[in-house]
Amino acid sequence: MGIFSLFGKKGVKQEDRSTEKSSTRKTRSKNGNTVIGGFQDSEIFSNSIIAQRHIARATERKIDAIEFEMSRDIVKTRPPTITKTDTSTPIESSEKKVPPIEFQTTLPMMLPTDYLLGQNSEMSASALAQSESVPVLEEAAILFASGQNEVAEQMLVAAVHHQELGGATQIGWQMLFDLYRITNDQHKFESLSLDYANKFETSPPLWPEKLDNRDNETESETDTTMANISFPAKLDSGIVKVLEKMQQASAKSKSLRLDFTRVKEVDPIGCGLLLRALKNLKKSGHDLMLVGAKDLADKIRGILLVGRRDETEAPWLLLLEILQLLHFEQAFEEVSMDYCITFEVSPPSFEAPKNNITSAFPEIATEEDVSDRFMMPKVVEGKTEFLISGIAVQAENHNPLILDCSRLERVEFGASAQLLNGLAPIASKNGMSIRFEGVNYLVMMLFHAMGLKNIASIIPRKH
Repeated sequence: MGIFSLFGKKGVKQEDRSTEKSSTRKTRSKNGNTVIGGFQDSEIFSNSIIAQRHIARATERKIDAIEFEMSRDIVKTRPPTITKTDTSTPIESSEKKVPPIEFQTTLPMMLPTDYLLGQNSEMSASALAQSESVPVLEEAAILFASGQNEVAEQMLVAAVHHQELGGATQIGWQMLFDLYRITNDQHKFESLSLDYANKFETSPPLWPEKLDNRDNETESETDTTMANISFPAKLDSGIVKVLEKMQQASAKSKSLRLDFTRVKEVDPIGCGLLLRALKNLKKSGHDLMLVGAKDLADKIRGILLVGRRDETEAPWLLLLEILQLLHFEQAFEEVSMDYCITFEVSPPSFEAPKNNITSAFPEIATEEDVSDRFMMPKVVEGKTEFLISGIAVQAENHNPLILDCSRLERVEFGASAQLLNGLAPIASKNGMSIRFEGVNYLVMMLFHAMGLKNIASIIPRKH
């Protein structure tokens, strides 16, 4: 292969060396630039290597700077948390001063509440409509969404036992039942069931059997839900936002689907950023489904040339990383030798990934996604860009867009506003119909207050 020619051969005769030295001196005396066997003199050659190393270090610093900005932005945008120890909020202070029976509205109504909900529900349309004229129910839902469970409970207890809710009475009771289900308070749930039976002279709701087991299964399902991350046409410094989304998704899901089918161009900085992200996912043990990874490897290979040292090793290392993830051991060994020749280093060894890695073609992945419902997570909080992007993908192939809320327990107050803003463009598409189905009554009343009825039908769960 001519590898040894790069390092010189042993056994050269002394006579040849002396002749070579003398000819070198003669050449220097004439023009000061020595040429030996087609190469410039060692001083110029060393300078070129130093220049290449400076460029490589500059590129690595660019990648480091981009990653630093990513981490700083994530810290800045991290949503504030509400803890039970915070007793300085106006809501809690009003709770201490005002008796439970005389709750007044402490939160402003965000939007008008003239809504038309879905019809596939056991709750009558008139009851749903009349609930809009009872601010205490919407306020309780907002308190629950803000993490103020105890205050929301006291407000609902006072409402169902001591206030005239009119046609919205059933909704108030169902909100309280839902609160006890979500907080797993069976004793209060059963006590409320007795009161319900005495008041309405009908069978009360039943405590779900094996609720604890069901919750554990739900959490397990949520952890294994595969998050979809799609990369843009250019793999360059512009993938920062995609990698931020991937980092957020990796914190919520142990399985990620990385789609590279749209990638048409690659550059060294983009390769460096993706390389570090993939290594982090490997360390954290995430399961990955790689879509279009082989084509991406071919595009990276297309910008590489054996023997040419580019500004950074990142494209070579990313190519080797992808080949390992795809379990292409023979191709890895070939590229490894080319990398060894180019950078004069020992060839890296093949290491099969320990986490579960699968690959798929885009056509196969699309055909397998036959579900006509988008399953909402157990809790919606913080930033919702990742959730909205998943819903948008579902909307591309399904109309009506059905958002299954059977597992959804809570939507954070701030996240509900983001959800409204994110779904509005989807709803504006011609003929697009969005339906929230199986919504618990606390979330339903929150959606009332935030105006989600203007872009979607909200169908409460059967009680």
